[in-house]
Amino acid sequence: MSDATHDTQWIQKIMDVVHDGLIVLQDEDIVMANKVFSDMLDYPIKDVIDIALEDIVDPLSRKRDSDLLEKLLSGEATSQFSTRFISKNGQTVHVEIKPTTVSFDGVPAVLACVRNVSTQIALETAVTEAENRFATLYDMSPVAYFTLSRDGEIEQVNEAAEELLGCDAEEIIGKPISNFLPEPKPGYDPAAEIVREVLRGKSVKGLEMEMFCGKEKTLWISASSRALTSGPEQPVSIGFTAVDITNRRTMEQKLRAESERANLYMEVMTSELNMTNMNALFALEDLNISLDLPERLKGLLSETAWSLRSAARMIANMGVLMSLHHEPPVKTKTKILPHFNKAIREATRDFEWKTIEVKSNLSDLTFEVNGHAFMWYIFFNIIHYSARSDTDDIVNIEINAEMTEADDMLRIEFLDRSPGIPDDQKSQIFRRNGSADDRLEGKGLGLTVVDRYISDLGGRIWVEDRTTGDSSQGSKFVILLPTWKEILQIPPIVYYKSEHCIFCGPVLASLETVLNEFGIGTTAIQIVNVDDPDSKIAEEDLPALPTIQMRKDQLSGFLSEDDLRAAISKMILMSGG
Repeated sequence: MSDATHDTQWIQKIMDVVHDGLIVLQDEDIVMANKVFSDMLDYPIKDVIDIALEDIVDPLSRKRDSDLLEKLLSGEATSQFSTRFISKNGQTVHVEIKPTTVSFDGVPAVLACVRNVSTQIALETAVTEAENRFATLYDMSPVAYFTLSRDGEIEQVNEAAEELLGCDAEEIIGKPISNFLPEPKPGYDPAAEIVREVLRGKSVKGLEMEMFCGKEKTLWISASSRALTSGPEQPVSIGFTAVDITNRRTMEQKLRAESERANLYMEVMTSELNMTNMNALFALEDLNISLDLPERLKGLLSETAWSLRSAARMIANMGVLMSLHHEPPVKTKTKILPHFNKAIREATRDFEWKTIEVKSNLSDLTFEVNGHAFMWYIFFNIIHYSARSDTDDIVNIEINAEMTEADDMLRIEFLDRSPGIPDDQKSQIFRRNGSADDRLEGKGLGLTVVDRYISDLGGRIWVEDRTTGDSSQGSKFVILLPTWKEILQIPPIVYYKSEHCIFCGPVLASLETVLNEFGIGTTAIQIVNVDDPDSKIAEEDLPALPTIQMRKDQLSGFLSEDDLRAAISKMILMSGG
């Protein structure tokens, strides 16, 4: 066998086992190719033999890569280069060509390895487009974005961050984020605490804090932060976002101040009006008793006394609505009957010229609900409304109470024989809002107080017709009150905090919110201030601040409400709840 034949057979064997396309070029034509190459261009293998290489090169690439192609065909090219071929069906195929010189049938030739890189090019293009799209969204976002190093140094910012801080990117990048946050104090370094939390694998969300922008100007932001790159290794960089909430905080502060001022004025006014009403009532009663007045004047005194009493009730109801908003009464196990009896006594005192006859099954039954010391006021306002609406001198009210089928609510019905409440007013009567279209003038605030009290207890109230479909036959007020259930006994939740901890305040507020959601209440929290020498524990003894001890479980650092719900749910289950 000659050397030329041996070389040709060797080339053929190589072509049969490799996974890339292989071709042999001689005199500018393809004189040998493997199936991988022909499949790449959708040609039968016999159709690519003796075809000129330039005939399968994309026309634009033929012009752009003319020098490289010429060196390839002449055998001068020895380095790898990229170009584009055209398949039989006209599709563009991106290829990488790596040539070498060989002997084919005893004549010099070029052996070229042709690799299809179309998929790689498509992926690279898609990645580039995604990066460009992300970069556009990043710069267009109204949220200020900062990319931080593990040391808290700013590496990248978007346009919103430049606008927020009032600086160009060149003035921001390379500086520590701490330069734009409140100055660190002993034991208090907001930037360091945020970075430390993220490096511990935690995320910080919605943390409200001050930030500096421009010279000696501060604003309030809602900050969030998390690791941008995570995996088996520690985060490489940290994302930090800031939303300007200065206007919201300013408005909240103004509203708080206005609310406190309005409450003060209301408290002073109600106190003075109550005192004036009481003095006037005493004077009227004294006149009625002391003087022998004509019946006309006695009637006038009675009407005036009633008006003053109604005004006093209105003022009292306003005070109740205010206190309910700020300091709802503490809920406890409450027996219904004593409150029911007090409500009847107080209502009877207001309507001296009427006879209030109440038929009820409450005296025969013992009910205990989730209530408070002002339960009588709920019943009083309903009875008072019925007595006031009834035009007869004898007011008949029927009160029936029974447990619901699930035994978790007490249903109480108040049936009267008043003129009733039209359908279009049945929902409005509990929610007086003082609007121009409020058609309930003269009805007072009693039922609004009832609705607020019952809602605060977790119950409901509504009104129906006493006789279905005929509101003129009287009203039926229906209330549902949750029955008393023993509060789940759980071990104390120990909350370790410091006055210098940036997370301690927000996390404590979230913990209180979640405990109230579960009906446990904030009395379960035992707060330990590590700044106090008498606490007998140092900050160094804890993993981070705040630290929350729940039975054997310990949570630390920034915690979201979802984190706390999960931990409290687990604690309740472990406590047998």
